[in-house]
Amino acid sequence: MLWFALSLAIISPLAWLFARRIVVPLKDFAQAAEQLGRDPSATILPLSGPAEIGRAANAFNQMRNRLRAFVDDRTAMVGAISHDLRTPLTRLRFRIEDVPDEQREGLLKEVSEMEAMISEVIAFIRDASTPGPRERVDFAELIAGSVADAQLVGGKVTIEHNLHIPVDVDPVGIRRLLGNLLENAIKYGESARVRVSLHDGEAVAEIVDTGPGIPEDEFDRAFEPFYRSETARTSGQKGSGLGLAVCRSIARAHGGDVSFVHGGDGFAARVTVPAAFDPTLRKAA
Repeated sequence: MLWFALSLAIISPLAWLFARRIVVPLKDFAQAAEQLGRDPSATILPLSGPAEIGRAANAFNQMRNRLRAFVDDRTAMVGAISHDLRTPLTRLRFRIEDVPDEQREGLLKEVSEMEAMISEVIAFIRDASTPGPRERVDFAELIAGSVADAQLVGGKVTIEHNLHIPVDVDPVGIRRLLGNLLENAIKYGESARVRVSLHDGEAVAEIVDTGPGIPEDEFDRAFEPFYRSETARTSGQKGSGLGLAVCRSIARAHGGDVSFVHGGDGFAARVTVPAAFDPTLRKAA
């Protein structure tokens, strides 16, 4: 037993150092991978530790670069196609001038809608291809600013509950996301209520309205580009069907998401963004 105790006393520090040499780099690598999930433009820096960790980090960086190049190529292609479509539409507009009066108005309306959709696609491509820098901000301030913007243009929006949660986001992109959802809530539900909570390490913002909302079987389709539900089409409200696609794209680029839910107090659009943990900022507003 004495020899066993002495052997254990000698081996334990060495075993602890050996385990630490393996575990710490793996922990750093996991944190870097998590950061990449929240910010696709992030780069995993070289990590210290066993050679296998360095090779894994290098492979991860190469994967990120290839994925980014693939997405950029497809984005540029869609933007170029959308831009080139403007030329034939312009020629078509001139040709419509020779069409009989009873048909001209309808044709001009269709061409104008197509031009508007192309302009929105180009704007979406431009914004998606140049993501803004990430900053540590207070989610409560983003919510308050977006609500104030909606109220400034006459929207009936109130904050039921806000919460100071630090997040690492592109403030301009998140404000655009919140602005789109608030605009939809006001457009189809006349008024909106906003409440913020912290759930499973994520900042959650619920924008609730009393409108008809979207049928549950159309929740996923509502985020498809240019898709408009039957309720939206029959409401008489203008829209291209790109707003929700933009919202989900922005949220998922931050490692979050946008979803819908029918609750007892109305139809809610739910935004989630990973929180940057800092207990000193978790206070109700």
